[in-house]
Amino acid sequence: MTGSLAESEKRDDKFTWTYAIWFLPYLAQYWLWWLAPKWDWWIIGLITLALTVIAIAGSICINLARRRWWRVVSLLITPLPWLVIIYIVAATGITPDSVRFALNKQAYLAEIERTDVTSGEPRFRTFALDSMFKAITSTTLVYDESDEIALPSGEQSAAWQQRTKKLCSEKKECVNLYPSSDWPFSVTKVGEHFYIVYQNFIDAFP
Repeated sequence: MTGSLAESEKRDDKFTWTYAIWFLPYLAQYWLWWLAPKWDWWIIGLITLALTVIAIAGSICINLARRRWWRVVSLLITPLPWLVIIYIVAATGITPDSVRFALNKQAYLAEIERTDVTSGEPRFRTFALDSMFKAITSTTLVYDESDEIALPSGEQSAAWQQRTKKLCSEKKECVNLYPSSDWPFSVTKVGEHFYIVYQNFIDAFP
C-alpha cells in the first residue's frame, strides 16, 4: 500500500502554471478597487496578501514533505509570468488610473461641460482618484484646457497660477505642483487636456 501511495504521489508530481491563478485576488484589487471606492481596500489588500503568502508557503511545505519537486518548482516559478506582464503593461503606459479614465471619460467630459467659467477663460477641473490608502488623496485627474499644467513646475503663467488659486479657494478645484518643495510628484497626459497628477498630500477634493 505504501508503494501504491508513492506511485500516486509521483503521478501527481508535475509542473503546472495553474498556481499563477493564486496571485489574481491580490493583483486584481489594484485594478478594480475604484468599482467600490467606499470599501477599505487597504485592509482588503493586507488580507489578500496574507492569504496569498500563507497559501503559497503552506503548499510549498506540503509538496516538500511529499517530495513533489515539480510542484515546488511550479510554485516558485509561476510568479514570473505576472512580473513579465506587469513590466509590459507598465512599459506601454497602461495603469489602473489610465484604464479608469478611459472607461469614465464621457462622464468626466459631461461634468466638464456643466462647469461655469468666465468668458474666455480655459476650463479647469479636478477629479480625485484616491490612492489605496483612503485617508489621503495622492492621485488627481486634472482637466486643464490651457495645458499649462504640463509645463515644468513653476513655469506656469501668472494668470494660470492666479486662476487655479482662485478655483481652489472658491470651488475646491485644487492642485499643487510644489514648485518650492522637494516632495515628489509627476504629471502624465492621458488624453486631450486630461492629466493625471501623482502627489503625496491631499490637494484635490471631489
